[in-house]
Amino acid sequence: MLSLVPDDTERYSTSETIHAEVSRYLYEAFTTDDGLLANVDRWTQRGVTLENLTKIELAHASEDPVEYCYQNLIREIDAEAQTGIFLVGKGNADASLGSLANEPGVSGELKDQVAHIAPTLFRDALAHSDDQLDIVWVTIRARFERARVDAEVSRIAMGVLMHDAEIAQDMAAALRSLMYPFHEYATRHHCRLPSLLDERQARELTIMVSQLEKRAGDYEERIREIASRADTQ
Repeated sequence: MLSLVPDDTERYSTSETIHAEVSRYLYEAFTTDDGLLANVDRWTQRGVTLENLTKIELAHASEDPVEYCYQNLIREIDAEAQTGIFLVGKGNADASLGSLANEPGVSGELKDQVAHIAPTLFRDALAHSDDQLDIVWVTIRARFERARVDAEVSRIAMGVLMHDAEIAQDMAAALRSLMYPFHEYATRHHCRLPSLLDERQARELTIMVSQLEKRAGDYEERIREIASRADTQ
């Protein structure tokens, strides 16, 4: 349960609304045929649920819960983009992954380069894969799906706290429009593939992402706190 503040009707109502909307989203992610985490086992489902509800509890208890959620969203979309860049494509059923193919610096074609990239970025998964890179693709999708669920939970909470789900959606889209080009650029540079950005564009993008990372703060410490709190529930 989320922490409830006595004698504060508005905060109680907001807390209940966040809890209900997040729980509904997680239920759909786990149980519907096209849910992001429909294929994971029940222990993984339990862990994801506890960690996300604990994350929202900590956000709601902070001095500025919207900012806390936004800081989480920065890092979660950062993590999502690291593997999401291999799933982007105009034919993708996920609307956001389809639209990102139109962003400058996002090719929508990195999926065709996975065989070249895997020895550098997915060495362990490649060692256990067949010629079709099956474990590499399982790894890519699993990391993306978990990060996307975490990001959507933060976005939902922000929408409730700001009383405007559309603004929260726009903020998430704006972050993706930065993080996906940044990670495609970094991946292409690291794996010696041609860059889609010139030197000026790459420098400006790197500066903007660095500023966001600074705003997000010490996210690793936050993750440890969330995991620790969730393990005790």
